[in-house]
Amino acid sequence: MGSIQDFASYLKDNGEELGEKLLIYSLGKVEVEIPQSMIEESRRNNGRFFRFFSDTLIVEEEESVEEKFLKWSRENIEEHVSMMDKLSSLIRPYPDTRMYFSDLIGSICVQKELSTKETLFILNRLNYILDINMRESILLFEKYKNRINEKSRKEILELSAPIVPIQPGVVVLPLVGTIDSARAEHLMTRTIPSISEMDLDCVIIDFSGIVTIDNEVAGHVFDITNVLKLLGIEVNVSGLRPELAQHIVLNGIHFKDIQTFSNVQQAIENWDATK
Repeated sequence: MGSIQDFASYLKDNGEELGEKLLIYSLGKVEVEIPQSMIEESRRNNGRFFRFFSDTLIVEEEESVEEKFLKWSRENIEEHVSMMDKLSSLIRPYPDTRMYFSDLIGSICVQKELSTKETLFILNRLNYILDINMRESILLFEKYKNRINEKSRKEILELSAPIVPIQPGVVVLPLVGTIDSARAEHLMTRTIPSISEMDLDCVIIDFSGIVTIDNEVAGHVFDITNVLKLLGIEVNVSGLRPELAQHIVLNGIHFKDIQTFSNVQQAIENWDATK
């Protein structure tokens, strides 16, 4: 009869060979193209994984195993998840990979003539590590995607309220889509400071592309107009569609201190006529 110590020694001595088998199997399951540099890194990591796994078999406390595994694997997991475009790409190969691991480790247990109790211990320890790996992969994938989404959101905000020069001293601020609190804050903290540096006489805020507006957002918009007025810049509004204007009136939003026009052209013509 063999022993867990003998089994662990076998994994450590044959880690490179076992890691190569795992690499070949894994590449057949991945749906994205993997750079050669990452394949070589995976080859090294696979060999290290089997050697690491052999060390965990002589540790009784699972908490200690988790701590050691996370320290060993987190950087590798983060690099791996950054290659995935969606969560399904990360999760889909997992059942087959788990089965492959179980079959491989189980067959070695049989070759080494381990007892049923020892075999179950080894397989349970393997599955425990694989589950930790999946959990951390999902968590790191979410963090990675959140970073990407936040970057995209900031880029969209930058593009969502362009300042369009029309003539000397006059610009149009076209608003498109739905103005939520994040966009309103962006207008106040980023767009308005930019406008204040442009030596302007008039800003035309165009609502032609606005889908809807509520009281809170309208309050933000009129805060913006008040700030511009304090800077000595005249503010005109254009493009209020009938249904949007009706919504504004019904919700008690007042435009009495702001000149409104049907479109940007009318606003420009009025400005030229009064100057």
